[in-house]
Amino acid sequence: MQTHLRTPEAYSLLGEPLYPTPIKLWLPKDPKEYDAKLRELQENREKATQEWRENSDDPEKLLWFARRTEIVGNFNEACAAYTEGIRRWPDDPRFPRFRGHRFALLRRLDLAVADLERASKLIEGRPDEPEVYVSGGKSRDKLGFSSFHWNVWYHLGFARFASGDFGGAVEAYRRCMDVCDVRESVVATTHWLYMPLIRLKRWGEAAKLLEGIEPNEKLVEVGDYYETLLMYKGATTPEALLKKAQSEGKARLMTRAHAIGNLYLARDEPKKAERVFREIHDTGEWSAGVHLLAEAELLRLGVKG
Repeated sequence: MQTHLRTPEAYSLLGEPLYPTPIKLWLPKDPKEYDAKLRELQENREKATQEWRENSDDPEKLLWFARRTEIVGNFNEACAAYTEGIRRWPDDPRFPRFRGHRFALLRRLDLAVADLERASKLIEGRPDEPEVYVSGGKSRDKLGFSSFHWNVWYHLGFARFASGDFGGAVEAYRRCMDVCDVRESVVATTHWLYMPLIRLKRWGEAAKLLEGIEPNEKLVEVGDYYETLLMYKGATTPEALLKKAQSEGKARLMTRAHAIGNLYLARDEPKKAERVFREIHDTGEWSAGVHLLAEAELLRLGVKG
């Protein structure tokens, strides 16, 4: 009898096998729309593969082959392609930027930090450029592009935060704030900078960040970040926001739940935090960055898989 073995794409920080899955952040929630978009992304990947084969001396073709490979869930294959890019074009910051992001998702945080620090050095003195979303252009809930420099600092902050280097995360997010080019980036960076600041008990600095957050802002794609910032300002309680997030499904749960768990830790309420992080972990949505963060916090709290 023939058997088929499933090979994990990675292992969680708690030692659990993580099997291949597309990056669901970029996929619609409606099942029919989800399937159609996934097919589109898979077709884009096949096209990018062919273009790279026909133009193997073009770094753009390799970059887009890797980016279209990762979005459908082939993270290790994408990292191999980025490694080839680093070998052939060592001064191009895009290859360590994207490999670092994927190393974080593969739970190789040491390698992620090293790559993103390398990218941050390579962009010094270089003009910024737009980074186009691999999922497609502008839509009703996506801007379609963001600053490349912003992404380097943003993901370096994330990797350091996941590693427990809260001071390093603050440093990276401060640099990130310096290169924000749209309001959505300011809101997202405020969200991420606030969290390591309060873990360091730097409550005054964190409160200062909230002064620029106004009620009833009209934003694209950062609504969950914005809601957490309003919560910090007293518009609602952590418990009420968590209940709201829970009612909106697991995809919408994680960002706000993570912020609430982080707040509980900052307030020295580890039991409350553990319950929230367990709920994020139990969604099984491991390709989401906050799932990794929940694993990291559970590990630091002494929880085993």
